[in-house]
Amino acid sequence: MRGKQFIYKLGFFIACYLNSSCFIGGNVLFAQSTAGNAVYQFLKLPYSAKASSLGGLNISSIGNDLGLAMMQPALLTTKMDRELQVSVKPYFAGIQQYDVNGANKLKSDWVIGWGVHYMDYGSIAQTDVLGNEYGSINPNEYAIQVGIAKTYMENFNFGTQIKFIQSNYGQFRSTGIAMDVGVRYLSPYGLSQWSILLQNVGTQLKYFQEQEELPLNLILGWSKKLANAPLQFSVTAERLSVWNDNYYDLDFYNAEGYKKPGSLQNLFNHLILGSQFYIGENFELDLGYHFARRFELNLPNQPNSLNGLSAGFGFPYKRIQFQYGTGFFQKNSYHHFTLQYALKQKD
Repeated sequence: MRGKQFIYKLGFFIACYLNSSCFIGGNVLFAQSTAGNAVYQFLKLPYSAKASSLGGLNISSIGNDLGLAMMQPALLTTKMDRELQVSVKPYFAGIQQYDVNGANKLKSDWVIGWGVHYMDYGSIAQTDVLGNEYGSINPNEYAIQVGIAKTYMENFNFGTQIKFIQSNYGQFRSTGIAMDVGVRYLSPYGLSQWSILLQNVGTQLKYFQEQEELPLNLILGWSKKLANAPLQFSVTAERLSVWNDNYYDLDFYNAEGYKKPGSLQNLFNHLILGSQFYIGENFELDLGYHFARRFELNLPNQPNSLNGLSAGFGFPYKRIQFQYGTGFFQKNSYHHFTLQYALKQKD
């Protein structure tokens, strides 16, 4: 109970901080945004196939996944020592995502995590106002990050990481720096885990014409393993510092026959559900549901049955763990592949 109370109090403190003005010498310390108009939106994309299959975001799953730890540094543990993870996710229209992550144990059981989160947007034709082509650009974005975590009082884990961000769109270039701070609490019997993360606190260092805001996010997660069944469930609540950041245009909604999102819809649009089913000792089946994704993708008179759903699986082979994840978008889906390799033999 003490651990849960600590998580609640920390979340309340951070939420109050985010909804107040932070000044140093009369100047705002950071330019932050919790809505969809922030720069560096690729930072919100999942780093591993397991994260994709669990709804795209999970900061509390009980397990040993480097991709989840790259999103929530408090998930770094000594069990990840000398593990390496590589992920590839082909998107639509030639867009590719690549991730390389690793972890190493330091003295006094500190754990350092590092990674590169890279987006390749392919080749885009450059044209003038008449549509005449005069070349092409190859836009890309990436984040290089380093994090560190430490266990405190056996059940608490504290983690933080810093990210150097680069965005290149032809002549439009910018750099930024951001920090994540997270805490997780694992129950004494290891069947329940609470997690809180303050993500992307930072600013642009170099920008084109005017400074843009970073996608600040306050996230709370809870995962529960069943003692007598091979199941684990997760609930993740994101964007907790703002009640409603859904796009809403009255004229467009009326013309297209959309209904204005109500209070209940705004509540559920903050939630992501995940479930993990353990089949035997080595096979794991994952399912996820992202409420906001379904709300944003559903269209009148279109097949919308799978919008918001995600699925995947994972299994180990010797020192390698293979993961696959997919998410559904109208009639399309993407494929996320991850390999996690242990550089040393586990006990």
